[in-house]
Amino acid sequence: MSTPAPELDHERRFQPSREALETFLRDTRQWTNPCVYDASLPFSFTRTTYFDTEGLDFLGSCRAGRPQRLRLREYAGTVNLACPPVLTGTRYLEMKTSSGQRRTKIRASLSADEAAALLSGRPLPGESAAATLLRQAASSPVKPWVTAWYRRNTYANPDASVRITVDQELLFALPPEQSAAGEPAAPSRLLHRAPATLLEVKWQGDFPPWLEWLLWKLEPFETRGSKFEHGMRARLASTPSTQ
Repeated sequence: MSTPAPELDHERRFQPSREALETFLRDTRQWTNPCVYDASLPFSFTRTTYFDTEGLDFLGSCRAGRPQRLRLREYAGTVNLACPPVLTGTRYLEMKTSSGQRRTKIRASLSADEAAALLSGRPLPGESAAATLLRQAASSPVKPWVTAWYRRNTYANPDASVRITVDQELLFALPPEQSAAGEPAAPSRLLHRAPATLLEVKWQGDFPPWLEWLLWKLEPFETRGSKFEHGMRARLASTPSTQ
């Protein structure tokens, strides 16, 4: 089976102060709207598990200036923040490559059985799109190293050529063992909590003039670090008993 076509866009990341974030979101309201993907689960969470080889080839690509990340992305939600989020059953294997502000992302949907195979370090069975993507992404066997968990709010303009995401309550944990719809989604084996809110701005095509002006005001808060690098630092710093 052929690999899905790549998605090409630009991305910038910021760790703004609370005031700067509120100002930015207020100023973008005339161009964007909140995205609600499931009205029955209006509060959205994301669980992203990162994979690497024993030789840490993907982590090494970050130090080489052309970062590559291989990840299992799962989505979760809850009816209110007093209830534990549950997995929706939507999940993708993604390969993301960055070069400056440009990024390329290839994604393939996964079944629960395929996700369970990945999380246990086993190769994907069959000739699915995800199995093809995995073979093309890594020349050596991979295993799950670290999981990022966060509450995400998403905003987009009418044609979705501009997407703004705000990630809060970010934490890193040891990877889960299963992925089944309706299961509690929050990781249980915590490694590290990240105090900062992360703002990511993504756009396709030309840089919209209105966005250029608003991002100029956020430049003091721009960050180059990624969740993958942050999470891997937490994992590698953990004691051997958590390995």
